[in-house]
Amino acid sequence: MTIYLISLATTGVVFAIIALGLHVRWGLAGEFDLSLFAIAAIGGYVYAVLALPPAHLPPPATYILGLKLPFLVSLAGAIIVSGLLSAMIGAVALRKLRDDYFGITTVATALILALFIGQYIPLFDGYAGLGGIPQPLANLPGWGANGGYFLGVCVVALIVVYFILERLNVSPFGRALRSVREDDVASQAFGRNAYALKLKAYVLGGCVAGLGGALLAAYLTAFNSYAWTPTETFLLYAAIFVGGTGNIRGAILGTFFVEVVIQEATRYIPAVAGNSNFPDAARLVVIGLLIVAVLWLRPRGLFPEPRARDKGPGSTAEVATTAVPTNGAPHD
Repeated sequence: MTIYLISLATTGVVFAIIALGLHVRWGLAGEFDLSLFAIAAIGGYVYAVLALPPAHLPPPATYILGLKLPFLVSLAGAIIVSGLLSAMIGAVALRKLRDDYFGITTVATALILALFIGQYIPLFDGYAGLGGIPQPLANLPGWGANGGYFLGVCVVALIVVYFILERLNVSPFGRALRSVREDDVASQAFGRNAYALKLKAYVLGGCVAGLGGALLAAYLTAFNSYAWTPTETFLLYAAIFVGGTGNIRGAILGTFFVEVVIQEATRYIPAVAGNSNFPDAARLVVIGLLIVAVLWLRPRGLFPEPRARDKGPGSTAEVATTAVPTNGAPHD
């Protein structure tokens, strides 16, 4: 039972980190991105080839690099590469595309990446993927082999990301992002560069997703292109819709609810004779009904985005998240 609970907790924490990457892109900047889990997968792959030893696989199976670097260095490499890839995608897609067109471009990008990685064997061993990926602290006595210590690593990573994004949320950059999300034309009228702000958010979200993907690969100790599809990104959107768009705590709690609670609850749905995939399909149906119910009853999610309000002259409350001129002067 202890190993089972550790597994559930680790899964929830890792997916919560990835969901926070989507929180930055969608919740703060309003970017309808459908390639986020592909970026997380790239983070997982990069961590793997940096942490694994050189390939000794029989031809034609192989993988690049194999540098056998320390955990933190491999993790940093995954974050950097995910950020760079996000910068390349965002620099093109964000310049001219908006809303549905931007979403279509990102989902096409995810599919292209999946097909390319699956077909080009020398990169990450194609569809066979990578195995034996090192998990830190796994050799320590006690809970090491069961993943208990690694759960602690993931919790620390989630806490660090949470506090960084909390600071970002109340910073001038965070307020500028929300102004672009609400109305990019009006935000540009106040002198803001909407394209630059959205690109920064896209790269930051990619870095967070890359971190989550690296931790996921380290936890699973294996990774291949079957492990990531656009469906995974839809589930992350479901978590954010349920938890509350624009709310960091809501994104985390929504992820645990969708990726852990519903996932485990639907395991007990009996399989229909002749259809072994029924429990998985039922899980998606339950999530879809949950989203409909939340959007009907609480359109802003279970934990709506907090909005500070100015309570009048002399009040100590924070001023509402309105646009502030770029020169830092007060806005009347």
